[in-house]
Amino acid sequence: MSTEDEYRQNRMNKLEGLREQGVEPYPYRYVRSHVIHQIREQYGDIDGETKSEESIKTAGRITNWREMGRTIFADIWDQSGRIQIFLNKKVLGNDAFKQLKLWDLGDWVGVEGPVFLTRTGELSIMVEKTEFLSKALRPLPDKHAGLTNPELIYRDRSAYFTSAPEERDHFLKRSQAISEVREFMIGRGYVEVDTPLMQPVYGGAAARPFTTEVHAIDETYYLQISPELYLKRLIAGGFEKVFTICKNFRNEGIDKTHNPEFTMMECYEAYADYNDMMALTEELYEHVFMAVNGGTRISIGEDEEEQVEIDFAASWPREKFLDMVHEHSGIDVSNLDTDALQQALLALPENHLLFEEELPREDVEKHTWGELVQIMFEFFCERHLIQPTFIIDHPVESTPLCKIHREDPRLIERFEPFAFGWELGNAYSELNDPIRQRELLNEQVEMGRGGDEEAHPLDEDFLAAVELGLPPTGGWVSASIA
Repeated sequence: MSTEDEYRQNRMNKLEGLREQGVEPYPYRYVRSHVIHQIREQYGDIDGETKSEESIKTAGRITNWREMGRTIFADIWDQSGRIQIFLNKKVLGNDAFKQLKLWDLGDWVGVEGPVFLTRTGELSIMVEKTEFLSKALRPLPDKHAGLTNPELIYRDRSAYFTSAPEERDHFLKRSQAISEVREFMIGRGYVEVDTPLMQPVYGGAAARPFTTEVHAIDETYYLQISPELYLKRLIAGGFEKVFTICKNFRNEGIDKTHNPEFTMMECYEAYADYNDMMALTEELYEHVFMAVNGGTRISIGEDEEEQVEIDFAASWPREKFLDMVHEHSGIDVSNLDTDALQQALLALPENHLLFEEELPREDVEKHTWGELVQIMFEFFCERHLIQPTFIIDHPVESTPLCKIHREDPRLIERFEPFAFGWELGNAYSELNDPIRQRELLNEQVEMGRGGDEEAHPLDEDFLAAVELGLPPTGGWVSASIA
């Protein structure tokens, strides 16, 4: 029998031991008078010479256990924090104290008794009554090493959070941040809506979709890659401000910043353009950081030595896409046509990292000016965008859903906010010319026929909405809400 099997069998034996003593190891409920942080708030200044007159009831998972003859000190955790419990044979009685031999790290227990300070000044509960709530049959991760395997950290969240309960704070902050986003948008007159997650035609982003079958009608549907086209239909239908917080599904790569399933927020506002959406974006970020963290500055980085302080306070700088490419590549792309840009890139050393990491040298002449400029931006520029920054005015090839720039027909009125080298979102002055929109989506259809799995299919229902009349509109989509 393996060590793991022996461990499990030992716990199974204790489980049966509890039942033999008439204890139900998996009861239906337990009523607490306090959660742990409430105990700390209420009794944090208790006199070391006394104990509370009130007997409190709380519960949690056992995470530490120290036996000292007829006394046991243990720690229990709930979602709000940790507290020490004091288990004494004289206080509990012989039978109840003997039952503690059947308890293990990881078990859930309820305890009742007064609060006091130990001689070392530790706020504790003097347990007068216990109730067993759940027997754990798996061991907790090592209390010192924790769960260190990166795959298990993401795949076995239950075990990870038992070894690193402080990490649950990230999830709590995420929940609060989503609530603050919702409050901010509604406070500015936006209407929250839902869009279909299963769609007969996918669109709104350059991505390969997941497919599924709707057996009731014997048709192929696609999981939503973006809510964009459905939200714009609502603007065409007379809604002036709409937003959604939703799941998207993109059948593509997986890394630390990309997942095939992710949550995002997307919004559209009639009579606005991308300048209005930039103001909305920086105001939203500032609001959420103030509400959740109490300030707009955070430190980010893989380890303490490499951490950088980033400030999300409005206003953020605006940097032009082509200027950034010129600054960081040394090539003034704004003054080159496609042929000249191709030759400028081919003049780079053959072992240049651009060719190794982003663009095979033999593929340079297969790309248009706008496609090459986008590739250059990703390689040369993104890693330098540390402080929150708006990158504005992208090449026209980058999307078929955006209005042509009012001053340069090679560009579109698009922006992407960046911080710490990461794209935080995407926004446009939305294309509302139905004839031009049909032309661009037809081009996407041809790209799809040519083998581009991320090209947009033709969505006649969306085009019908634009033909009905789409007012000037600004739109913005957040990156994944991690």
